[in-house]
Parts: sequence; structure tokens; C-alpha cells
Amino acid sequence: MSETAAPAGYDAMVSSAAAYTPAAHGQFEVSGPDAHAYVNRVCTVDISRVPPGRFADALLLRDDATILARVTVYRFDDLVMLLVDGDSRAAAWSYLVDRKRGNVRLRDISDDVAVVAVRGPAAKGRLATLLEPVPESPGDLRRARLAGVDVFAARATRLGPDGLDLYCRARDVTSLRSAIERLGVPFVGADTWSLVRLEWGILRIGTEVAAEDTPVEAGMEELVAQGKGAPFPGEVALANRHRSGALKVLIGFTTEGDTAPPVGSEVQVNNRTVDRVRSSAVSPRAGVIGITAVPRGSDVAGTPIRIVAADREWDATLKRPPFVERGG
Repeated sequence: MSETAAPAGYDAMVSSAAAYTPAAHGQFEVSGPDAHAYVNRVCTVDISRVPPGRFADALLLRDDATILARVTVYRFDDLVMLLVDGDSRAAAWSYLVDRKRGNVRLRDISDDVAVVAVRGPAAKGRLATLLEPVPESPGDLRRARLAGVDVFAARATRLGPDGLDLYCRARDVTSLRSAIERLGVPFVGADTWSLVRLEWGILRIGTEVAAEDTPVEAGMEELVAQGKGAPFPGEVALANRHRSGALKVLIGFTTEGDTAPPVGSEVQVNNRTVDRVRSSAVSPRAGVIGITAVPRGSDVAGTPIRIVAADREWDATLKRPPFVERGG
């Protein structure tokens, strides 16, 4: 199996369809009579609003409301699966085990399950020739088969590019990849997916989102279900942060030219250093883009900022992600 060179792979992902196989994910199965109550207690989702056959994004918060991990909650008829980025796997598993209460069974299935993400405006149409059934709406989740491989298929939400995530047994991932390639869908590397992810402003914990950030600073408050009736870690601290407000908030920036300022470069507002470049890239569609943080009140789209590296400076402008729109 090969990966398409970066420019061709990027073009395929944004104009037709391309696939990406993450190196690792943390995947945890939750079952038992108290599974739903447990999920409500450990993360910010309201599981009662996620019917079987659907999924939702949420967060795992520390007691001080800082963000440990972004988690996707998949609800099946008989169990719930929690998915986190691979970098968060060990910390998230310890977090879940430490908070286990009631009649709940937890299993770390990360090494047993593989995922292939297929993205692009033609992704659904390409896969529909072999995938049965096809999740029709964003957030839909279906047990399905593709070219004889058992999968569960999840239709991406509108927070990012359209497409589907296909989960299979780890031993079947080679067969799944081969079937997808036969449909004319190339595989791309991590750099291509990281660029598309940044274009959409999908923030990574530990990269754009720093250890001291809460959902208020990160602009992730929509991932916290309010008034769900089940206390979750960090709930009190988060309410306090809401009342006091964030000192800094994450926001995007754009700048002219064809060179991205290095990660770690100083970010200045009114000649005062306020943060650093947390991520940056050159996008074929959006130009030079990146993520930083600025003081609350300065986070107005169109506000000029200055970026300073060791040997160069950039004049930049604040912009709220996403930097692109679906289909363009």
C-alpha cells in the first residue's frame, strides 16, 4: 500500500476523496447496566441526547476544568465507545479507570480496532458502491460491511470536511485499505491530514490547546452539555471560569506571503507579546494560516497582530476558523 504524494493527495482530499489511516487512537468500550450513567459522569456529553446509532463530540476535563482530551462518544444499542487521539490514550485510560463506579465494564480496545478516515466531497459517493448500509446524515453511525469486511461507519459532522470514518478489526485493515484503493481513493500521509484539519480549525489538545486552557479559552464550550443533571469533573471550576471570563482566547490568523511563521514565534498585539504561534501552515486554499491566543477583547476578526521570529517578522490579521468552507 502506498501514500499519494502531498500535493496530489491534498488535491484529492479537497476536490474528490482521499483516505488517511491514523497511526494510533485511544478506543475504549463501555458496557454494563450503568454504562450511560458512567459516561455522563466522566465527560461533558449528555448521553440522553445521543440516541443509538449516533455519535457526538465532547471533552474529558480535569478537576480545574482544563482539557485532558477531546473525546468522540459513539452510542450503540448495547454499548458505548469512547475515542480519543493517540497522544491522549494513556492519560485518558487512567482518567476513566480512576472514575469507574457502579456496574460498568471498561475495555481498552485500541490495539484491536483500526480506523480509516475517508474525506472529501466525493467520499460518500465513492464508498456507497461497496458500503452497505451508508450513514446518510452527519453524526450517523451504522454497523455495515464494505467488500466483505465488517465495519462500523460514522458520517463526519459539519465541524470538518465531509466523509466517513470506517472502523474495523485491526487484522482486517489491510483488506479494507485495498478495497478503498480499488475505488480510486488514494491514501495520504499525516502531513496532509494535519493541514486539512488546521484549515477547518479542528484544535488538537497539547498543540493548539495548551495544558492551562479550559473550554472557555479554547472556544469549545459547545462541547459541554449544560444542565444535564450529572456532575462531571471540572464542572464547578468551569462555571467559575464562565463567571470570571477567559484572560486569553484561541483564534486563527492569516498573513500574506508563502512562508508560515514557525511554531513558537512571538505574537504581539499593540507591540506587547501576548502569546505564541501554536500551529501554522501554508494552505493552497487559504494561504498562510495559523492558531494563536490573544487577550479577551482583542479577539475581533480583522484585528492586526505582529508575529516575531528570530530572523523575520510578519504582519498578520486575526480570523475565526474555519479558514475554508465545505465544498470550497
